[in-house]
Amino acid sequence: MTSFWRTMISIAVPVTLQNLLFSSFTLVDTLMIGRLGDTPLAAVGMAGKWTWFLSIALFGLSSGATVFISQFFGAGDKRGIHRTYGLMTAITLAISLLFTAAALLIPETIAALFTRDAEAIRIASAYLRIIALAYPLQALARSATTLLQGTQHVAIPFVAAACSVLTNIVFNALLIFGLCGFPALGVRGAAIASVMAAAVNTAVIYGAGIAKGTMLRVGPRAMFDVNAAFVRRYLRVGAPAMCNETIWALCNLAYSAIFGHMSTGAYAAITVVKSIEELTSVAIMGLCSSCALMTGSFIGRGEVSRAWDCARRHLLLCVGFSVLIGGGVLLARVPILSLFGVSDAVRRDALAVMLIYALEMTLRNLPLMLVVGIFRAGGDTRYGLIVDTLTAVLAGIPLTALTGLVLGASVPVTYLVMYLSEDVLKCALYLRHYRRGSWIRPVTGS
Repeated sequence: MTSFWRTMISIAVPVTLQNLLFSSFTLVDTLMIGRLGDTPLAAVGMAGKWTWFLSIALFGLSSGATVFISQFFGAGDKRGIHRTYGLMTAITLAISLLFTAAALLIPETIAALFTRDAEAIRIASAYLRIIALAYPLQALARSATTLLQGTQHVAIPFVAAACSVLTNIVFNALLIFGLCGFPALGVRGAAIASVMAAAVNTAVIYGAGIAKGTMLRVGPRAMFDVNAAFVRRYLRVGAPAMCNETIWALCNLAYSAIFGHMSTGAYAAITVVKSIEELTSVAIMGLCSSCALMTGSFIGRGEVSRAWDCARRHLLLCVGFSVLIGGGVLLARVPILSLFGVSDAVRRDALAVMLIYALEMTLRNLPLMLVVGIFRAGGDTRYGLIVDTLTAVLAGIPLTALTGLVLGASVPVTYLVMYLSEDVLKCALYLRHYRRGSWIRPVTGS
């Protein structure tokens, strides 16, 4: 086995399994809450969008930090890694506290962005007031995970994710349905279980990371050994990545609002499919992580030709995995949807939407690999921001709103327009940028 394959598997497999566990987290919530009915399912899906929005913003920040950590790791610069970690932790924690405050103070306003259904707003607000307590824990865990993965200690976040998901499954069952003498709290029970799971995840990551002597064992002086020049340098690369993910998340919230205003049933169908999408995207995200860490490390060492070869191989793997996973979804969509306790109308819409998702998967995953796995690893965080924003704002959102809200098209047709209006153009523009090679921009220089 070559060095490329050994390194890729050692990174991609644990990260994929970690992502699989966290995606199953969402799926378990959806399956259990779906037993309570379409309205609770849609309400938790709406409230979950706020949590998801935060996770995307944190991912954007950590993606910017990964550029520095992976290239510093390749260059053997421990000081650079430590201060990148410290700056990332401070920023992610501050943002999470803003999200917590909003969810505690104006949960009804947040829920009303997605629906006019008064009962759905009431349920979503109760869920938000509890789940908000997990946000600072998520920020701390994201920063630590980014540091560990960037320095190729990928097993610890995987073990932490396993402990977290197990906690969530057990306490979901106990608190949603009132098993073993626990109170039946419904969606509030699901929120409490999620907070407990976030606490377990954070505790295991930091406890194991410090005990194992990883770079998490660092004092405040090394973490915050930053000056204005380094902050500017970090923000010049990290801010576009954060803005890219934040704008992408806002656009997805806009899409969710479109489906929510079509009907509660439409939103329930999309909630079901989104939980399956997250589960099926884990292999691609694992490949993105291995590509980003390996390519960034090669660039940090000045081995540009090896960085090119690494990126090319990951692109081919992305296409292959997308075809295989799409075929699996195509064949298994009927038995998968039979697991969800939703109405026949919701199931019919979800079945058609899953067919579209399976057939379009390669077009959806290629831009993800190019932006997250390749361009950012090279130090180019701006091109993805520009293209993602323009394709969504000028094409995706207006065409989807026109189709679903003005023309009154079905959920599957609206979903098809949402995907194709962005992905075809993105693939063309990103592949052109990749071939030019202008995405290689080292950040390790003084």
